[in-house]
Amino acid sequence: MTLGFTFYKGVTGLLDPMVPLVLRRRVASGKEDGDRTQERRGYASRPRPPGPLVWMHGASIGESQVLLLLFEALKKERPDLSALITTQTRTSADLIARRSLPDLIHQVAPVDTPFSCKRFLNHWKPDLAVFAEGDIWPNLISHLDKRRIPRLLINARMTEKSFDGWMRFPALAKRLFGGFDQILAANTRTYDGLRQFAGRSVKLVGNLKYAAPPLHADMDEVLKLKAVVGERPVLAALSTHPGEDEKLISAWKTLKTEIPDLLLILAPRHPERGSDILTLCEEAKTYHRSEGGTPDPADQIWVCDTLGELGLWMRLSSLVFLGGGLPGSEVHGHNPIEPLKLDRLVLSFPDVSNFRQEFDDMVASGAAILVSDEDQLIAEAKPYLNGTKIYNPPEKAERLRTYLSGEEPLTRTRDAVLSRLKTGAPE
Repeated sequence: MTLGFTFYKGVTGLLDPMVPLVLRRRVASGKEDGDRTQERRGYASRPRPPGPLVWMHGASIGESQVLLLLFEALKKERPDLSALITTQTRTSADLIARRSLPDLIHQVAPVDTPFSCKRFLNHWKPDLAVFAEGDIWPNLISHLDKRRIPRLLINARMTEKSFDGWMRFPALAKRLFGGFDQILAANTRTYDGLRQFAGRSVKLVGNLKYAAPPLHADMDEVLKLKAVVGERPVLAALSTHPGEDEKLISAWKTLKTEIPDLLLILAPRHPERGSDILTLCEEAKTYHRSEGGTPDPADQIWVCDTLGELGLWMRLSSLVFLGGGLPGSEVHGHNPIEPLKLDRLVLSFPDVSNFRQEFDDMVASGAAILVSDEDQLIAEAKPYLNGTKIYNPPEKAERLRTYLSGEEPLTRTRDAVLSRLKTGAPE
């Protein structure tokens, strides 16, 4: 046990009595579900199902989508298998609840204190632990070690910034990453970085997100809203974050001086921001999606503060702006493969380090444009919105084939999980 981990364990143990107070404050600020704070402390709200159970953990929506995809692949091979998925955010909990897959249980992830982790594992007794992308916690890892529960890190992704952070604590990094039975890296950069901490247990598999089908949309709703939109050009700004909405609304105001019927769709990454965005749209005729009803053909901005409808907004769009790339926001981009699979040109601000390879390949193939500021956004978007340029999806571009047909990463990840899965629950 490293000195750093010993210190971390001691501090988190001392802080455990303060967890209820912290959770109450987070509930008051809307960051936690008040009905599920006991889950945060490791108290289960559901019984453990009989038979083999794989515990899968991911931080938020992106990881949740990967884990749902993996579980569906596992169930085809092991119909007896149940899964527990834990996540950190309310939006990811809502996403999993809507899927309502049989033999799948969702719980909010326990806070990383020794007592919460112990209660959590005492109840669930998983046969295997699967962590997605990089949301790993020292106390959870330690308790898995004590119980000799095998664990995998799948779709592992590491930015240069996060790698530099781990390099400041190399002993702790080797302690955490080196204990995984196998690490399946999503890209070459992560593979090279994690090999320094975990050696030969790291395998380069590819990004599981490539295996996801095009985002779902209710086609009846698509047809209904297309009838409302008619021939209007549509700029769909999706998964936006604070600071981006203001720039997009300002750009829309400039663009509509030449394209007066331009429709702007704003779909924030976190739907609870919908009311804040509405206050930015006071000068426009606005449709508020979460309030229900059908938009009016005269509405100029749609504030789409709902979950699970990105596929709908993409299908309505002439052009997609993908949020998360504003310099200084610490988001570092969102997945551009989703609009790529629906044949939409993608614009984004330039800080996309979480998806650097994907954006580089898409930019080189003409499937994406990175813009440095609002003025460049207007200049690049205008010809596609006023009809002087037509986007032709580069379907046959060699460097995009991996993104458009990504079954191999899913198959290899599924097989890695199955090879380490015991039959029956642990003692």
